[in-house]
Amino acid sequence: MATIRKRGKRWQVMVRKGGHVRSTTLETHAQAKSWADSIEDDIADMKASGVMSAKGETIATLVDRYRREMFAVRPWGRSKDADLLRIKKDLGGIAVSALTAHHITAHFRKRFEEGAGRVVLSSQIGYLVGVLETARTLWHLNVPLQAAKDARTALAKIRLVGKAQQRDRRVSDAEIAKLVALFNTWGTSSIPMADLTRFALASGMRVSEVCRLRWDDLNETDKTVLIRDRKHPSEKLGNNMRVPLLDATATGLDAFKIVKAQPRVDGEPRIFPFNSRSVSCYFTEAVTKLKLGDLHLHDLRHEAISRLFAAGYGIQEVALVSGHRDWHMLRRYTHVKAADLHRTKPAPPKPAPNKTRLRVIK
Repeated sequence: MATIRKRGKRWQVMVRKGGHVRSTTLETHAQAKSWADSIEDDIADMKASGVMSAKGETIATLVDRYRREMFAVRPWGRSKDADLLRIKKDLGGIAVSALTAHHITAHFRKRFEEGAGRVVLSSQIGYLVGVLETARTLWHLNVPLQAAKDARTALAKIRLVGKAQQRDRRVSDAEIAKLVALFNTWGTSSIPMADLTRFALASGMRVSEVCRLRWDDLNETDKTVLIRDRKHPSEKLGNNMRVPLLDATATGLDAFKIVKAQPRVDGEPRIFPFNSRSVSCYFTEAVTKLKLGDLHLHDLRHEAISRLFAAGYGIQEVALVSGHRDWHMLRRYTHVKAADLHRTKPAPPKPAPNKTRLRVIK
């Protein structure tokens, strides 16, 4: 049944039917009546299609069920799980039937004001939409999926959520030489930062991938290695990829030789058995000490891929090294300029004629 009442100059309408509760406020009584009829029809359609009321469910119970059931089907990484737990912590107490776009936008605006980045917030609201989509399509629950999508659109318009800004920082051989020289003076460090820095530039791998490489995944005949659980937009785990360890003709460094120079430790399966976060901290410390500006460890990956293009490798070949599934993502590494498209160089200007007169001596 629909209840319509006047509140000030507007009309409030609430529909209660089959355990479903919907409400809104509209300008006229006719609009309220039309909206109520539409909602009652939608509820009837959902009932006919097997969609059930989410009465008694909270965002916390949905997140728990999602983590329990969906992880078993397609496992994900630590980062996604942390985001899901944050959603549960912040929004978990809200009943599913009471969740609105206002709840979601208010929450993420507050998180942004507290210092959370746009990329982090984009991931978290994306995971919330994913939980609600699963509840709607797989569990056949009546959840406010459209409200979550509307909130995401609204937050994107005011730029509270979005993709990370692309970095195009190039790394020079002189900067690498300074870093290696400094790392070689850190004799007390248990982490071979000089080798790790050189290998990151030689291989184009992320530091987390470098620190997961295993000796039994190294093929010395083919000079290749298997990267386990390589980063992927949807497949966070099980996305294994075999990549070449190229010689110095591409990046100026020989990735295979650097690997072979690493000591083997009994009982340690990894080639570089170090914490990737510690490696990043040491690198940042060195950059600060050398005053190399905004250089990041991840910039070595960008530089490696850029050098492969400069060495003449094709997109499909570079993709085998970088792991990019979408070749369009590699376009920014080519650094092609309009002037580079000329196949012939313009002829140099002719020298100005010498107007100096010579005296003829008879």
